[in-house]
Amino acid sequence: MQFKVPQYIDIEDKIFGPFTIKQFVYLAGGGGIIFVVWKILPTFLAILVILPVGGLTWALAFFPKQKFGRPFVDVLESAFTYTTQAKLYTWKKESRKIQKDVDLTIPKNKAGIVLPKVIEGKIKDLSQNLITGSDTLK
Repeated sequence: MQFKVPQYIDIEDKIFGPFTIKQFVYLAGGGGIIFVVWKILPTFLAILVILPVGGLTWALAFFPKQKFGRPFVDVLESAFTYTTQAKLYTWKKESRKIQKDVDLTIPKNKAGIVLPKVIEGKIKDLSQNLITGSDTLK
């Protein structure tokens, strides 16, 4: 027995002609705002307001989801949240004053213990020991 498995379950249904419910709501809302602005404001000011509203309406209704990996309304919400929230800076460069009386020839750790100088040959021997597993140190 074979059963029919639904295909394209991630595609929204077209309810109002070629538009989904979300697209229709965005277009109706944008069209309503444009109509009200056109009736209230003088022509020159109305055009200045209508162009951004129309562009935003188009982007909300038709911008492809694949462009950002998520719908444009989510991108717009993230941008708004980013600009309005306080930012946490995890690193700030601070200028240091140079101490002239410090002896740089003897390295010390935080506990004040004098560390021995490491010779370059010993480092090579240690790395060789780690690689091969043999003890070549004297």
